[in-house]
Amino acid sequence: MLSTTVSVFTPKDKLAEWFETYAKVLELNVWTSTTLTESSWDESKRQWTLTLERGVDGRKETRILHPRHVIQATGHSGEAYFPSHIKGIHDFKGDRLVHSSQFTGPSPDGKGKKAVIVGCCNSGHDIAQDYYEYGYDVTMVQRSSTLVVTCESLIDVDMKGLYSEDGPPVEDADIINLSNPNPVAALLAKDSAREINRRDAKLLQGLRAAGFALDNGPDCAGIFTKYLHRGGGYYIDVGASQMIADGKIKIKQGQEIERVNDHSLTFADGSELEADEVVFATGYQNMRETARKIFGDELADRVKDVWGFDEQGEIRTMWRRTGHPGFWFFGGNLALCRFFSRLLALQIKGLEVGLMKYE
Repeated sequence: MLSTTVSVFTPKDKLAEWFETYAKVLELNVWTSTTLTESSWDESKRQWTLTLERGVDGRKETRILHPRHVIQATGHSGEAYFPSHIKGIHDFKGDRLVHSSQFTGPSPDGKGKKAVIVGCCNSGHDIAQDYYEYGYDVTMVQRSSTLVVTCESLIDVDMKGLYSEDGPPVEDADIINLSNPNPVAALLAKDSAREINRRDAKLLQGLRAAGFALDNGPDCAGIFTKYLHRGGGYYIDVGASQMIADGKIKIKQGQEIERVNDHSLTFADGSELEADEVVFATGYQNMRETARKIFGDELADRVKDVWGFDEQGEIRTMWRRTGHPGFWFFGGNLALCRFFSRLLALQIKGLEVGLMKYE
């Protein structure tokens, strides 16, 4: 049994320390401070030529490798999506205008300044809450709708009894959780989504009263189905939702930004919102675009789009054949990685021993 002093949610630094310890104890060959500078695939030899540049003891060295398989595990999201097409976005004269991936925290002397966050999913909420706690005047721009669940309800309804102290071993829990076909899992998820909404009814009512638009995922199948469908579009509440319901964080809903001015934003309805700092929590491109950046156009044009459901209801291109021999995409949260890493490894093993073909 875990000690009562162990937190339910592992702090980031503790998780990082665990990864380092794991690699060291198992003597894994992990290279940090390493950049892939060139790559090419030999169709006849069915192998890669990779040129790596790595930092070793303050100096750079070049290594050339010839693996038969490369796995891109850079996260299921791709490059940051920054709406550079908006008029005036590069001419803003306030203190800061950045994508959420570049946000380093509120200014300690920012009390009273106006912060605008464009986007209303996990990153947008966390940044808005952070700004408010530093004394900023905060507004979130919500252009469509967001699925919101409280952390407590999500754990109690979707995880309790399965992923908990009194539940089955994690390996068994993963099989129970992930063995259903996705269309069947989505049907079953409707019941849990309704129960979560019932438990969170007071908070959700407060959000609606504040002008915040809500949804319940594709076909009302809840948060996990929405996560698999588009990789975002939701917020697991850890405090920001109540701030919105209480009016501490203001909402500008349903309007696209027409123009960025020197110290404000103009919207499609003609309204204007003053801003000292603007953060675009506008999400990320497809993982395929990261592959394009690292491996080039030839590979990126050959592989398929990543994430979301294909015509059979399975996750597109992730943990499975991508359309390019010897190249695999790997991502998702830790629970998905824990389960599907074995399946991906078995596919590679099957190819190498001749039990299956890539085509």
